[in-house]
Amino acid sequence: MSNKNQQEVLLNQLKAENQKLQEFKKLNNLMLKTMQAFTENIDQSVPFSSLFSLIAQEVNPDIQLIITCNQQGDGVYVVASTNTELEGKDFILKNTEVNAKNIFDKSAVFNSQVKSAWPSILQEFSALASSAIIQPVKITNRCYAIVLLMNNAKGFSAEASSVISNYSSFIASILTLMEYRHVSKERDNLFAQQKRMETSMARQGKLAAIGQLAAGVAHELNNPLGFIYSNLNTFKLYIEDIETFISNACKKSSDTDNLYNKSNLQFIIDDSKELLSESLEGARRARDIIKNLRNFSHPDETTISKVNILKLVEDAIKIANTQFKKQTKILIKSENQDFWIEGNITQLCQVILNLISNAHHSINHSNGLIEINIIRTASWINIEVIDNGNGIDKADIPHLFEPFFTTKEIGQGTGLGLPISRAIVEQHNGCLALDYTGSKGTKFIISLPEYTNASSN
Repeated sequence: MSNKNQQEVLLNQLKAENQKLQEFKKLNNLMLKTMQAFTENIDQSVPFSSLFSLIAQEVNPDIQLIITCNQQGDGVYVVASTNTELEGKDFILKNTEVNAKNIFDKSAVFNSQVKSAWPSILQEFSALASSAIIQPVKITNRCYAIVLLMNNAKGFSAEASSVISNYSSFIASILTLMEYRHVSKERDNLFAQQKRMETSMARQGKLAAIGQLAAGVAHELNNPLGFIYSNLNTFKLYIEDIETFISNACKKSSDTDNLYNKSNLQFIIDDSKELLSESLEGARRARDIIKNLRNFSHPDETTISKVNILKLVEDAIKIANTQFKKQTKILIKSENQDFWIEGNITQLCQVILNLISNAHHSINHSNGLIEINIIRTASWINIEVIDNGNGIDKADIPHLFEPFFTTKEIGQGTGLGLPISRAIVEQHNGCLALDYTGSKGTKFIISLPEYTNASSN
């Protein structure tokens, strides 16, 4: 072989190796960028858009699609495309001899319009398409295909076809990884949801146990406390009678008066009265606590009537004003004078009083303001109780409606106000919720169904 022929053979070998090297560079570049794009994004919809962008850098087709077999098996479904008008559409194969599933069996390259099933459906993707590469991509139990279209004939070189063919295996691995990641994320979400449900069930069980305990304690303490309260009142009357008798005896006898003074009986009588007053106050407080416990475990469901919300709020404010020692301004705003609900007046008044009392205790400045807004929303009546107090600590918010949880000083609160209020509102088919809280104040909302003739029936 002549030197000239040897040089030509060597040159051809160099050209072939150079072509393979260029293919390898493109493929390596695609893989690297794809890995970076996919690992930085968790959203399952991102890989397709990233895939289109990366392929366009190397092959530059006019239209790109990701397709899969449709449910009927007689056509293809467009999962994603650079032409958004094609996404989500089904395309039926007109040539019944060609099964749509064959699309995902092997790759195909078309560089001119020929009469076959493939180009006919490619023309539906784009009327201008003259060249196409179809490359299947199998992901676990799913089958996809990458479809690249160009408007000019013989638009795809052998190099482009080879790059896409080799690239598809890598894409299948990456998308399988993304599928596993998606499944893993769904599993973690399910585990988190299960954990929340278990925590909620445990809390509900705890509340049920507390309710049973409260009912038992209230029942056991109610009778002996009644005896104590009654006996203390009787003893108070006895002290008054004894004081009157001693006073009359001292007036009639100087010896008795001297003995009275020597024994310091007046101090004993005065101190006894004070001790009795404190004991009665303690008994009254214990009685109120037991009453709250009974209401918490067995709320009264009797005496249901038609209730005017505005009048109910006004009555609650009158009661509240007699209890507050410091001045706190209370304003009422109502869209209508005739908002009606159906319920127990005493219970609902207790709910509003509890919220006003909590609002009052949160205000520690001289410009205290509590606003009560009455608003109709659809078929609901909302009562908003807003204060300009110091708000509620974030750590306390999850425990607001737990029985016996209180932020007040010892002896100032039992922690039953909000739990009882929520139980009462829920018995009236409504809801009580904290809307917001912060350094400038707090807002609670009571939502109750509006009274109608239909609801009463």
